[in-house]
Amino acid sequence: MKLSLLGALCLGGVASAQVSLSELYISHTGTDTLEFIEIKGTPGASLAGYMVLIVEGDNSSATSTAGGTLDRAYDLGAGVIPASGYYVLGTPTVANVNQALSASDNFENGTETIYLVQTTNQGTITALVGTSVLTAGGATTTTIPTLATIVEAVGIVDSGFGVGLFDVVTDGATVFGPDGTFLPAGIFRCGDAPSQWAAGFLNFDPLLTTGNVPTPGAANTNCGITPPNSGVPFCFGDGSGTACPCGNASAVGAESGCLNSLGSAGKLVGSGNGSIAADTVVLGGTSMTNSSALYFQGTSRAGAGAGVVFGDGLRCAGGSVVRLGTKANVAGASDYPSAGQLAVSVKGLVTTPGTRTYQVWYRNSAAFCNPEGFNLTNGWEIVWTP
Repeated sequence: MKLSLLGALCLGGVASAQVSLSELYISHTGTDTLEFIEIKGTPGASLAGYMVLIVEGDNSSATSTAGGTLDRAYDLGAGVIPASGYYVLGTPTVANVNQALSASDNFENGTETIYLVQTTNQGTITALVGTSVLTAGGATTTTIPTLATIVEAVGIVDSGFGVGLFDVVTDGATVFGPDGTFLPAGIFRCGDAPSQWAAGFLNFDPLLTTGNVPTPGAANTNCGITPPNSGVPFCFGDGSGTACPCGNASAVGAESGCLNSLGSAGKLVGSGNGSIAADTVVLGGTSMTNSSALYFQGTSRAGAGAGVVFGDGLRCAGGSVVRLGTKANVAGASDYPSAGQLAVSVKGLVTTPGTRTYQVWYRNSAAFCNPEGFNLTNGWEIVWTP
């Protein structure tokens, strides 16, 4: 990055559509005609490239070969997150269903791993349904990571899973269950994604109106847990705001910056809790070039949130700017803070509650767009609490 431009930033006024599994209802009293998988995302975001995969986990013995079979592969590619923010894959009788499955019994009533993935290999994956996807010599690892990016994976288990037992959960998925000796009826996040998963399970009886009632296509039960205040993305290079300077727009719904010379778009995501007293925020940048990357903080959204053309991308974080730190990208990624670095609120001098914006400015010296030789991620906004 050129020193004159760094100075300009410091002196000037100058953020996977992000989708998550939110609620899964896979078994209930009677015939399973109310099964569904709910996905939370940004309204209007395309689900092109996304799939839901289900891998069998039941093994009747140490020599059983059933575990590791790809049971189901559902392509979400024609879907769009509706205005509610909830996309429902379920049986036709499920409320607010967006993509209908068969009338009943789409999911195993036994140990299984359920994946949300992003891929360009939909045909290859679909052709594997009914076959083992375990890696050669592997008992709990599959070939799915070689064909897709795993956005999230959850293992739902019955009493056949555990030490000395034969059922398997694959690819390090988060395990839920059993519910006594049975498979849980379903799982849900407390107050929607990206909040943590609830400790309890959905009601086995779908007619109950109290307890953990399934809520397809609507807000989940909060269950008394305050979600982490990790912030929200804004200012994307997908044409939804200010146009990228060289026609280098990223995919709609990707929630990233403008494309760089590698054909990827820098993406910034925050995690943790934006509390001044208990700051655990980590800002993670991905899909950048292997170069230096400056993490910085602003006090407002530049261009009223639409961004302002800057180098090969858009400047999103404006107002009074504080440089948090310069990192060296590895495999196009880095984060702030890492071990030994000051917390974001401390480095950013955030001492009272209020809004701050964040972005990553990274070097892209290849002849590509404008001569300055840099690009930026999307913006990320955190409303800091006490």
